[in-house]
Amino acid sequence: MVTLKDIAKASGVSTATVSYVLNDGPRPVLPATREKVQRVIDEFGYKPSAAARSLRRARTATFGVVFPHEGIDPFENEYFAEVLSGVLRIASEHKQVLMLFTGMSWTEVEQNVPTFCDGRCDGFLFLAPPANSTFLLDLAKQNKNLVLLGTRAWGIPVSTVDCDNVLGGRLATRRLIELGHRKIGMITADNRSTSSPERLAGFRSEMADAGIEVDESLIVEGFYNQDGSAASARTLLDRRRETGLSAVFCAHDSVAEALLRVAKRQGVRVPEDLSVIGFDDLGRSARMDPPLTTVHHPLRLIGATAATRLLELVENSSLEVEEQLFDVYLVERHSTAPLGSI
Repeated sequence: MVTLKDIAKASGVSTATVSYVLNDGPRPVLPATREKVQRVIDEFGYKPSAAARSLRRARTATFGVVFPHEGIDPFENEYFAEVLSGVLRIASEHKQVLMLFTGMSWTEVEQNVPTFCDGRCDGFLFLAPPANSTFLLDLAKQNKNLVLLGTRAWGIPVSTVDCDNVLGGRLATRRLIELGHRKIGMITADNRSTSSPERLAGFRSEMADAGIEVDESLIVEGFYNQDGSAASARTLLDRRRETGLSAVFCAHDSVAEALLRVAKRQGVRVPEDLSVIGFDDLGRSARMDPPLTTVHHPLRLIGATAATRLLELVENSSLEVEEQLFDVYLVERHSTAPLGSI
């Protein structure tokens, strides 16, 4: 096996000079010398050991991505797929390896903090973790190279990347109000992260600004899995006649999808009898029956931005943590209509 010493001997330089050429530093090498060393490296077909290089640099060129399996296969979850697409693009451009942590629940993650401190990864991306989890504080104390996506951890020094959920909640609710709806309900989602509560806060703020009282019986907790969301949809639709419910804002497109299916089975026409707006603008949202009006969530951009931020933190340990929020906008399709127009 060709070694660094072999390259140095054939090039007539020191092993340190060969190392400077391979690692592009830390000391400069004269262009003629660099060219000579590189020519020998190419002739010998020398490939430096990734393990040895990582030991010298105290890095592994590996990022951990944590998105536990709870209620739905993470690889069938379009939300995760979109975010990961953005992460993968940045990782590929910068020759980083991704290590996926998908087999644990968030409770199990909390119980296995040492797993994320054993040096196998330079840093971690956590996709929509519970905002109140003690493990985030524990990890932040031990490893500054953490970025959260899809949630914010109040009071914990960790960088976060998300969309403006409050604005999204406002935009969806405002559109329903503009269409003449006053009896508007909402199906939330997993309230352990901050995204769903923030969307609910936007809903409440827009209703208040319009002088419309929120009917608390029309606020129902939903879930990421279809069975749980379908049960929530049935609960809400059972209250439609007695409350005059005419429109629903769903915290996620997957929740809205369950509502559309339940409504169809019950003979409730969308949008003739009920207007529905989702949140995320997943790829399948345009193919739902009817195509779903929804708030566009720039998931790939969020994934790419989070990965870029993690790279920056690994490269510069003195960087301060920061919060990045992206704007959202409404995508109108065919699941909403003016009240009483059809």
